[in-house]
Amino acid sequence: MKIIIDTNVALSGLLWGGPPNQILKWARDRAIQILACDKTVDELKRVLQYRKFSNRLSVLQNTRQKVLAYFLNLVAFVPDPESVPSIIEADPFDNLFLALASENGATLIVSGDRHLLDLESFNNIQIVTPSEGVQTISHILTIR
Repeated sequence: MKIIIDTNVALSGLLWGGPPNQILKWARDRAIQILACDKTVDELKRVLQYRKFSNRLSVLQNTRQKVLAYFLNLVAFVPDPESVPSIIEADPFDNLFLALASENGATLIVSGDRHLLDLESFNNIQIVTPSEGVQTISHILTIR
């Protein structure tokens, strides 16, 4: 099963627990594939630099570099999308996740971002919250 997670889900899963972390564990165990491209990884690198995450990294006794390296080992790399739609005007970067999912046959886009969630689906790809994603993935893994 191929899925896309947006930056906030990746960050939540890497630095906290809950549903985003469960999704990363499934990727670690190779039960699912999280697809990423250079542009999505660059966005995660940029966001990891925000000062507001310094304390959390300190609590975890971790570094940005180690967190990023762990993430890179979890994901399956695909090329940057060739064509990015202009669906979400309020946050144009979110369109990259739509293109990534569409061009690579993803089943789900997992996001905490209202811009994506409000769409509900794109090209027959369901867009869900992390909690909904865990329910959907768990169901699919159970029937395999």
